[in-house]
Amino acid sequence: MFTRRLGHTDIEVSGVGFGCWPIGGPFFLDGYPDGWGDVDDNESIRAIERALANGVNFFDTADVYGTGHSEEILGRALKGRRHEAVIATKFGFTYDETSRNVYTKIDVSPNYINEACERSLRRLGTDYIDLYQIHPGVVPRERLDSMIYSLEQLRKKGWIRAYGWSTEDAEAAELFAKRSFAAAFQHPLNVVSDSPMVEVCERHGLASINNAPLAMGLLSGKFNRSSQLASDDVRGSGQSWVRWFKDGKPVPEYLDALDAIRDVLTSGGRTLVQGALAWIWGRSANTIPIPGIKTAAQAEEAAKAMAFGPLTPEQMAEIDGILRNLEVQAGRAG
Repeated sequence: MFTRRLGHTDIEVSGVGFGCWPIGGPFFLDGYPDGWGDVDDNESIRAIERALANGVNFFDTADVYGTGHSEEILGRALKGRRHEAVIATKFGFTYDETSRNVYTKIDVSPNYINEACERSLRRLGTDYIDLYQIHPGVVPRERLDSMIYSLEQLRKKGWIRAYGWSTEDAEAAELFAKRSFAAAFQHPLNVVSDSPMVEVCERHGLASINNAPLAMGLLSGKFNRSSQLASDDVRGSGQSWVRWFKDGKPVPEYLDALDAIRDVLTSGGRTLVQGALAWIWGRSANTIPIPGIKTAAQAEEAAKAMAFGPLTPEQMAEIDGILRNLEVQAGRAG
């Protein structure tokens, strides 16, 4: 089985993970829908079980996904099977479980970190978290040492095995890596949106955990220029930070890029999804893509990508040349 390690730890994970944001169901970020529409909890559990059956052992969630619902469903699915899974979750955004509202106000104080960890442990039905991650991508620099100290204390207590940060701030990530025993950084990465965070992870020997590996579904091939997502879907809710969809429609330039590289991605019998994951593995030996998954079929398709492994250096170079010719480098870097 294709596996990778979380930084300098002894934690080994499957080459592809299971992104648990979609199974959290509907919730709101400062009044805007931030989930992926309605969710069937039974299907979510079947998807987790299918992932395990196909060699996926890495599950990434957060306390704010469904304001706790994602963690609860993951805990239910793993009951009696906790030893088969590596669980990553996150903290730092404040939220209200009753109203399912998440706020942009963050809290990374020592007391909050401790309380947030306790709540996540309870919802997940476990006594330890394998990878505990700071969720807000931007935090005051003067809080870095305090956060590191708090995370180290949790590690010493046995509540967490390792920690990391979900951020695209490469400069701050460098500081965090130098001052801490972090295991990973999480950040967006896909074939149409590259990231300098990959090099940060390589320099420090850390895992590069990649969210949005399918550009929020755009790289699955399911969408065209006439596609329109509902307003209760994060991709159609008007969130300004969503890159690959605007007002619920796929960004045309990214669709054009996908069309141009489709044949390379699907070579050797891969689906588009599997080709997009293979590009990420080809990008670096540190990368671990975590596509968002809602169904058992999606879980199986992602898991089967591991049998193909990374794209070859020649295929990587071919894709790079095609995208350069399309003059989308600016979009890929953004």
